[in-house]
Amino acid sequence: MAAAGWYPDPAGTPGAYRYWDGRSWSAETTADPAGRPPTAPGGPPVRRRRALPLLIGALALVVLLVVGAVVLWPRLTDGTTGGPVPTSSVTGGDDSSPTSSPTPRPTGPSLLSPRPTTSPRPTSPRPTVSPGSPSAPGTAPCPEGQPTARQDHPVDGRVHGGGLSFAEQPGFTETPQGSGLSWAYDVGAQEKRVEPHWFSLLAVGALSTVDGFEQPEQAAELVMECTATSSYYQDFTGRDDLSSAAVTVHGHPGWLLRSRITIDSPDIAATGDVVEVLVVDLGSPESLAMFWGAAPIGDAALGDQLTSVRRSLRVD
Repeated sequence: MAAAGWYPDPAGTPGAYRYWDGRSWSAETTADPAGRPPTAPGGPPVRRRRALPLLIGALALVVLLVVGAVVLWPRLTDGTTGGPVPTSSVTGGDDSSPTSSPTPRPTGPSLLSPRPTTSPRPTSPRPTVSPGSPSAPGTAPCPEGQPTARQDHPVDGRVHGGGLSFAEQPGFTETPQGSGLSWAYDVGAQEKRVEPHWFSLLAVGALSTVDGFEQPEQAAELVMECTATSSYYQDFTGRDDLSSAAVTVHGHPGWLLRSRITIDSPDIAATGDVVEVLVVDLGSPESLAMFWGAAPIGDAALGDQLTSVRRSLRVD
């Protein structure tokens, strides 16, 4: 994963930089990436409601209603309109033949937090990839989820998220702040630091179909693309896909994509990671389940541990 430092704000704020300490993003931003690091980095940026615009909009609506009442009241009381005031064709909140039908929502608890109503996240610049790279990232923007929006999970020696779980791993520690997988929800993760600015990561979480994660194969490719272009790999040099195949997890259809992501950094001994992305369709119309893991290239022990954890996944 990437070294600590100031990087362009992942939320897309023009001219703003946010500090990455190797595990999480700072709460504050700066316009000077050469400045000193913040004293207490926070979690990844989360969209917040814009209270002032909502208040202004509400006041404007009240003014319009008052003006409308003053203008229309004489017409509604003196009979000059020549007929009754028109009424809506929908009665009692029921329209037997609506022009459009909302998508049914599943009952029961949701794996996803309530979705914000603000405008979509702006597209961040994509890294430049030299010609001839084995696999270059595409141009689609990465969705913005809420990895720290957690559901209630049992404390049972397992890491839970998105409907999947794996056993807590020896030598790994719990990762706060949703592990930085900013496109996902309900992320549970563990990490193991392998050098001062690099670590191995294991995580599970949910992907929202509203964000464009439509089915396992397509979603696995989008996750891998977002991974290769994320702040984890600021010194990205290339991506090689090692395997891509349909799989099943306890009877549920899924897709496994394994890639080698390479970097070239003077501060990091590792040359990159082997990344495994497994996306599983658990039958929810609003989300897919995701496993994400990374082990340094050439580290056979961590590579074997990564594959072992992925093969031992359970459906919660």
